[in-house]
Amino acid sequence: MPPTPPKTPFRCPECGFVQLESPNLVSTNCRSCGAHYEVTASDQVRAGGETSLPSFAGKKTGQGKPVHCLKCGRTHEVSQKAQSTICPGCYAPIELIDVSINESISRAVDTRGHLKLGPKGIIGNPWIVCGSARIEGIFNGHLRCEGEARLAMQKPCPGRISAGSVIIERKSQIDSAHPIEADQFAIEGKLRAPIKSRGIVRVLKGGWLEGSVTAPSMVVEKGGVFVGDCRIQAAPKPAPPVEESVEPSAENSES
Repeated sequence: MPPTPPKTPFRCPECGFVQLESPNLVSTNCRSCGAHYEVTASDQVRAGGETSLPSFAGKKTGQGKPVHCLKCGRTHEVSQKAQSTICPGCYAPIELIDVSINESISRAVDTRGHLKLGPKGIIGNPWIVCGSARIEGIFNGHLRCEGEARLAMQKPCPGRISAGSVIIERKSQIDSAHPIEADQFAIEGKLRAPIKSRGIVRVLKGGWLEGSVTAPSMVVEKGGVFVGDCRIQAAPKPAPPVEESVEPSAENSES
């Protein structure tokens, strides 16, 4: 088979969206905002991810939505209507749409939209990133949810979970050997797992939590059950900004 021709990333001057095109491109339509533009040298993304444009958001700086890449740590802005983007730092593709999975897949999931993993859905890839999620199926990787993760499984959970907040839905029965990490927890169903919270852990009426808990605070409502050990510790304080010391220049130093 002939080798696949190389692609070059180009940035839309209207919304800042980066897409891969032929290096001999003359003009194209932006897959994000639909604008048609002729390609110039300033639209081409250089190897270091920098362009001659004033910012990653192009002419609409401050009007887009920020997208953070977990692979290289870079944050850039895209149009509010964008459905996908490419990180200008490492060229990783990032979806911005809702994703629904009801079958077995092995590809990575990287979206800032809502991820719905149905009862028959299986994800066999270690890279699972989403904006929010509702999980009923099985995943074998590390689920990184920037917002709310609602867990409604009735089976063991072989994967790891890190989220902004975790809700264990009523009638769910979840067993996990890996610690579940989140800013806060609300437990209405049954959960057997060690959990680490940066905020409050609530075991609501009808909820059952079994395992070790590390959190700044914990509340077990009437009708809720907690079995295990709880370690209450203060939330970590943000590190103070580091001030660089300025050494006197040679002109100002005494001889």
